[in-house]
Amino acid sequence: MNGSIAKLLKRFRIGPYELCMFAVVVVATVARLVLISYNWPVTNSDEGNMGLLAMHVAYRGELPIFFYGLPYMGPLEGYIAAPLFHLLGPSLFSLRVGLLPLFALFLISMYYLTRLLYTQKFALAIVVLLSLGSNLIIQQQLKAVGEYPEMELFGALIALLACWLALSSHTFSADATAQVKRRRAIFYGLLGLAVGVAVWVDFLILPVVATAGLLLVLFCRRELRTWAGLSLVSGIIIGAFPLILYNMTAPWGQDSLTTLYKLHQAEALPAVAQHLPFLRQVIGTILISLPLETGANPSCPLVTFPLFGPPTSSALQCAVFESSWGIGFLILGMIAAFLAVRVVWPTWRKSPARDWTFEERQTTIRQCARLMLLVSAGLTIVSYMLSPVSAIIPDITSRYLICLLIAVPAVLWPLWSGNSRLMALSGWREKALLVLKVGLLVLVATTFLLGTVRTFAGVAAAEAAYNQEGALVQDLQRVGATRIYSEYWTCNRLTFRSQEQIVCSALDEQLKPGFDRYLPYRSIVRAAAHPAYVFPLHSQQSLVVQRELLTKGHYRHYVFEGYDVYQSD
Repeated sequence: MNGSIAKLLKRFRIGPYELCMFAVVVVATVARLVLISYNWPVTNSDEGNMGLLAMHVAYRGELPIFFYGLPYMGPLEGYIAAPLFHLLGPSLFSLRVGLLPLFALFLISMYYLTRLLYTQKFALAIVVLLSLGSNLIIQQQLKAVGEYPEMELFGALIALLACWLALSSHTFSADATAQVKRRRAIFYGLLGLAVGVAVWVDFLILPVVATAGLLLVLFCRRELRTWAGLSLVSGIIIGAFPLILYNMTAPWGQDSLTTLYKLHQAEALPAVAQHLPFLRQVIGTILISLPLETGANPSCPLVTFPLFGPPTSSALQCAVFESSWGIGFLILGMIAAFLAVRVVWPTWRKSPARDWTFEERQTTIRQCARLMLLVSAGLTIVSYMLSPVSAIIPDITSRYLICLLIAVPAVLWPLWSGNSRLMALSGWREKALLVLKVGLLVLVATTFLLGTVRTFAGVAAAEAAYNQEGALVQDLQRVGATRIYSEYWTCNRLTFRSQEQIVCSALDEQLKPGFDRYLPYRSIVRAAAHPAYVFPLHSQQSLVVQRELLTKGHYRHYVFEGYDVYQSD
């Protein structure tokens, strides 16, 4: 029995580092399973929207191309949850549990990507680090609001496949066996499929796709002109087929790119109206969003940062750590890019690629692959910085930088590499540099660990919020308030929690039609003879209801779980 296991491990090249990596992945995944079993993080209407979509796929046979209300974002999470609803029943837990394999595969992909470009020991350290995380990072991995768990996985997978194909390109030649060509064509097809599905899910992946494509063009040009290139294109078309189909049939002005452009224009209006300087976009990106999305915690209120609020000594103290984290990330990224270019440039200038030795070619490809990760991170940061949301709500929209996690190995490599050599030297400069590098690594690891601890400390509050929501649903059903108006952040989560026993339509602060992602709900509530009004206590909508509606008829007033409920007699 032991001999069989040893043979199996040897066949799949599973050594001690791989065993440790898989153990870390299992522990991290189980930890997240514990979190969602206690209904952490607190849900919202965006997640309720995904749950409703999954219900419609599971029980009505619907096949939506996009997330309700967002005609550019593929609802992959809803399709993953649909069969789980049949197995476990529709619930918040069964909606989220399908995200755990995506997280596990992300860690595994990051291990093999880091091992391919750096070292086994560093790859294991990266997996340990990414198995932890701030409250925000872990929340994005577990909340089914669309795109974020998938972006992590597909970003790592696309980078891994592109790097492997480039580093193994020497196996392709006119004399290569049919088996080798077939296997490589399959991997090109898998890469294309990952790219296609990722682009359908969200365009946030485009910087990773662009840099991966450039790597293949640089080192696999001849192969791309064969069946391998056709396999790559076929995979992209298959993966992105829902997106392609929609845009081929969409009415003029309703295609995905036009929709994104209109959203960008709408986001720009507040910045233009407030005459916000571009410097605020830079500060919002580097000092706020970048630290949040790469693990810095705890986060500071927006008003503590320059141009976002009045400068005070207490505000400065709070913002120093978060700002230093963002600036440090950029500095380390630039150092890593310099180290890679310093190796690549002499080889590239010395002779044409066809005259390189095997070792020179592999070294050049590996360094260019490292640059690929850094450039994709740079493109992600710049594209976000150019968006007005970076000046308006950089804390909320920091999630658009989710793909930066893929570049973490490249950014941290300058702190990890060369430490053994520094330990062997006796000069004070070398010792000081060693202490600085190790100290920064310990700081990063400690920050991620504290973020995980703080996450688990919030479990009780999340469970209480979940129970409160359940009590509100029961109270509404008890008084017959099953067709209701509410605000956006209440509607979809109540409809999903009640499994559509309660149907809700959103109203804005003036009680005008709000953002209904699924428009049939609006028609259902409008058709109701006596819809109820359910708003958070002391909210603007509740005050308007008291001022306007109560003078026009008789309403019963209830207070349920922090909500004003007005029901017509």
